[in-house]
Amino acid sequence: MGRLFWKLFLILWLAQICTVVGVGAVFWIKHRNETAAAVEQRHPMDGTVLDLAASLLRHEGSAGLRKQLEGMSSRGRDYLYILDDHGHELLDRAAPAAELLAHRPTREVSLPDGTHYRLVLLPPGPPPGLPGGPGGPGGPGHGGPDDPGPIPLIPVVGALLGSLLFGAILARYLSKPIHLMSEAFQSVAKGNMDVNLASRIGGRRDELADLGRDFDSLAQRLKQLIVGQRRLFHDVSHELRSPLARLNAAVDLARQQPDRLDEWLGRIERESGRMDTLVGEVLALARLDAEGAQHPPERLAIDVLLEELIPDAEFEAEANDCSILLLQTDMAEVMMQPELLSRALENVVRNAIHHTRKGSAVSLAVVRSVTDVTIEVCDCGPGVPEHELETIFEPFFRSEQNSQPGGYGLGLAMAHRIVQTHHGRIKASNLPQGGLRVSITLPLATA
Repeated sequence: MGRLFWKLFLILWLAQICTVVGVGAVFWIKHRNETAAAVEQRHPMDGTVLDLAASLLRHEGSAGLRKQLEGMSSRGRDYLYILDDHGHELLDRAAPAAELLAHRPTREVSLPDGTHYRLVLLPPGPPPGLPGGPGGPGGPGHGGPDDPGPIPLIPVVGALLGSLLFGAILARYLSKPIHLMSEAFQSVAKGNMDVNLASRIGGRRDELADLGRDFDSLAQRLKQLIVGQRRLFHDVSHELRSPLARLNAAVDLARQQPDRLDEWLGRIERESGRMDTLVGEVLALARLDAEGAQHPPERLAIDVLLEELIPDAEFEAEANDCSILLLQTDMAEVMMQPELLSRALENVVRNAIHHTRKGSAVSLAVVRSVTDVTIEVCDCGPGVPEHELETIFEPFFRSEQNSQPGGYGLGLAMAHRIVQTHHGRIKASNLPQGGLRVSITLPLATA
């Protein structure tokens, strides 16, 4: 058990102890006050009973009153006490305590023989012989009827033990997921991202369980980023190896054939330019996450992006002997980061312009549905094999049908990552008449 468990356990247990003791003390004091009030309470018939007993004592004497009392039931006579000047009770019972007699109704009777008696009527209490009854523990002479006695220790101890058990259960319930999270953080710090904290927490449904599931999502996201970075480093090193090898070869040939120095310098310049282009694209791909964090999303219409995108695309299409055709533009607003989403659309359109046939058109369409909007970019090129439709969005992937030089396969990869950042999806499909269709689907902005 960790320190948090013991802190929670002690706090909860002390709180329950204070509750048990406080509530028990309130009820005990209340019961004691009610008992004291009952002792001082006088019934309307008390005076009549005492007057009858005093009259019987005057006319028949102590022997007659004793005979009458002995003929009554024990429950009827146990509350009437007849005391002489010496404190002896007429029926030879133990005299009640002086404090019990202090506030009770009494009658004083003097007989012709000079004997003086005091008649006292006690309040009704438990049956004789039982605790609190006449002659029993707590009865007359033992603290009075219904005396609450000392604080009941057995119920109090039972309540404390129960609070001890439930305090331990509650402290365990609260501290267990936090302990598991601490272990998960240590596991992630060591490089193990497969923590699966939600299954270890169990089926509980509270904020701590939600925190565990959020932590699993965070760990999986970190794992994806780390795996992506490792794969990116691997791919970059692989892509750089070829131009570096050609650079080294050109340098060696320039040394061996100084008469062809201009030719080899031109080769070195071309390879350096390719490496510079590759490094620029890699840096742009690596900056996507940082740029997404710097620029919060804003609510904009899709046609705002198209107004800036289409003129630039038409200029580039004209240079490649093709055109841009806008088929449909439904009005739709999405939460976007304009610079990033514009870059994603630009990469998709530029890829279509690069692969479409000479003299053909690249078509764009914006189609809105109930919950989202889809931007479709279609070209008239050769398309891609069916087994490559998913992999064309991976960094440095180039289709086996792509015979055109230039590019490193990072444009669609950047578009894929940007669309994912906008909680959308991107997919590619071949058209029946030939060509490739890339669809970008984004959720509509909520009101």
